[in-house]
Amino acid sequence: MNDTESASTVLVVFGASGDLMSRKIVPALLLLHRRGLLPARFRVVGFSRREWDDERLRRHVAEIMADQGMGVSAEEADAFLSLFAYQRGTFEDAGAYSSLAELLAGMDESWGVCSSKLFYLAVPPENYRTIFDRLAASGLTSPCSDDEGWTRVLVEKPFGKDAETARELDAVLGTLFREEQVYRIDHYLAKEMLQGVLNFRFINNLFESAWGSQAIERIDIFLHETLGVEARGAFYNGVGALRDVGQNHLLQMLALVTMEQPGSMGSASIREARARLLRALRKPTYEEVAATSYRAQYDGYLDIEGVEPDSDTETYFRLGLSIDDARWRGVPISIESGKRMGRARKEIVVTFRHPRPCLCSDSVHRQNRVVFALEPTESIRIDFWAKKPGLSQELEERSFDFFLYEREERAQYVEEYAKLLLDGISGDQTLFVSTDEVASMWETIDPVLDAWERGAAPLERYAPDEPGVSERAAASVAGRVSERHVGVVGLGKMGTGIARNLRESGWHVVGYNRSGERTKALVAEGIEGAYSLRELARALPAPRIVWVMVPAGDAT
Repeated sequence: MNDTESASTVLVVFGASGDLMSRKIVPALLLLHRRGLLPARFRVVGFSRREWDDERLRRHVAEIMADQGMGVSAEEADAFLSLFAYQRGTFEDAGAYSSLAELLAGMDESWGVCSSKLFYLAVPPENYRTIFDRLAASGLTSPCSDDEGWTRVLVEKPFGKDAETARELDAVLGTLFREEQVYRIDHYLAKEMLQGVLNFRFINNLFESAWGSQAIERIDIFLHETLGVEARGAFYNGVGALRDVGQNHLLQMLALVTMEQPGSMGSASIREARARLLRALRKPTYEEVAATSYRAQYDGYLDIEGVEPDSDTETYFRLGLSIDDARWRGVPISIESGKRMGRARKEIVVTFRHPRPCLCSDSVHRQNRVVFALEPTESIRIDFWAKKPGLSQELEERSFDFFLYEREERAQYVEEYAKLLLDGISGDQTLFVSTDEVASMWETIDPVLDAWERGAAPLERYAPDEPGVSERAAASVAGRVSERHVGVVGLGKMGTGIARNLRESGWHVVGYNRSGERTKALVAEGIEGAYSLRELARALPAPRIVWVMVPAGDAT
């Protein structure tokens, strides 16, 4: 018996005639129904302004199943469609909410219990406040008692358009609902591989002790999509790639791969660990955004319906970030995403530092990587170096691979939404975003958007499906960042202070001190260590800038 089997639950979907219902909610509900994971007493009420009734909604659901080729037998279809009922009304109409309350009360009466209610807002964000207000005013979100009939609200991203609008939305939620009633959906958190990141790090003890700045050189996160904006022009034009996936999906991926071990695997501990990491993200300055970001728009975007003819909305971006805490200080991080990228690439790449000294027969810079891939397959790959068989000392790169499953085996996002719906019913908030996380993510992204508006990253162009867009962006950023390298010789009190200030101002600092112990101490803070003047010179690109902070005399 599953945890929800004995519950009586009604899922109310606002926007039941919309795209989200067709592509994600209905397929996810069918998956749960097939696996026997829905409560024994369960109904779905669709709320929409269309002139429909129960039967018309059921025909709509049947059409969805047929269009997506779900292979449903007549008997199974009848059982599934019987779960659906319809309530017509506009989001503003208080009378429609009264009618909805009567419909739900009739279901409770037929079951002889007070059912729990899950309200899903599958609507554009501009409708959120109206629906929240009407729900609260109608009493629909008030539980029957302390013992039965909980009420919860499911909200899709985006959670605001910036920090200010996110605060306004949370202020409304805070006056109407308790935090434990609010379930903010970022469906990437429900992806199997991202859940697997926590297990890989904290259940095993393979890498966690080396998971930080002393061993890891950089982290790169990619979310390349083959699809374009298509029919979402009006929505996307006011959002762009950074708001659409950077502020949420990519920062959540970063939080999972860099957060500290939670106190337990409970939802409160995991969400607090994610929030704590997101609070530690450095808020980039204008100069840092100009040096470490790149933005572009694909050709043909301006011809999409709903897009303004002079739109400077980015469909691709690359952004450099850093984490200001003891574990990660000094480790460069890049996040990037783009539409029409030609090849899907959704992965987190953790690159380890080149070992020093390297016990290798040549001077090749060899590194290890751990790659968490979400597409085209869900897998974990560990890259390492081994001697080739034979009499020579030649090395070759090898990999350990763990494949979760092939992407083609299932429809995109169905299992993620099934997991989120199931957790919403059972009351598990682990895979939902907290108020603190939303605030911290916007505090990091707002300065970037502001700097872009002031011209920090001119909009570039690329052809749809053009190869090499990511590499061109990386090279452009690397060229700008390479101009901000500096060496500091002498890491006494004043030299250490100068090195830290330069690092905090966005410079890549290479430090050398006659005593190697002092150098090692600063490496943990993100300063690259050099243990000879020759090594210092090699680490700096020409023309080299070196700040010498040693006492006057022969040493200087």
